[in-house]
Amino acid sequence: MEIPISRQEAAPAQSDLGLRLGAESISPVADLSTRGRAAAIDVGLLLFSYGGMLALFGALGGRLGLNRLDAVVTLATLALFYAQYFALFTIFGGATPGMMFRGLRVVSFDGSTPTSRQMVARSFGYIVSAGTCFLGFLWALWDEDRLCWQDRVSQTYLTRNETDAKVLPPA
Repeated sequence: MEIPISRQEAAPAQSDLGLRLGAESISPVADLSTRGRAAAIDVGLLLFSYGGMLALFGALGGRLGLNRLDAVVTLATLALFYAQYFALFTIFGGATPGMMFRGLRVVSFDGSTPTSRQMVARSFGYIVSAGTCFLGFLWALWDEDRLCWQDRVSQTYLTRNETDAKVLPPA
């Protein structure tokens, strides 16, 4: 594919991926407040389902004590729940329930629908972002395009869903 000379002259204004997201992109990046609200919904659903699993564990005769081993096992199972939640919804559904409720969708940097490989990379990015004390999510505060690590790893980002943008007013 041949790139016109006029686009090459604009290279200094582009980000490190050779792409400048934002107002001049195909679909603008969703604002941080909307993405934060979607994340809060996902955290609520994740903790609710994890609490249900712990309640079922207790109802079936399991016991959790206040010792280090039980704390490690509890945190490890929470980490597995987190990984499953984001991997299953991202890979098979294309978005988490929080994203769907807030009217967000995932698109590739070129504006197209992400490939399966990109969605797998995005779910891996969620795990890495959370595994570093959530630094990967906080990265959006300093990133020039307001992208998190999972966005950079998968070369995708969140934007408003055109059909839902009319239903949910911008924050």
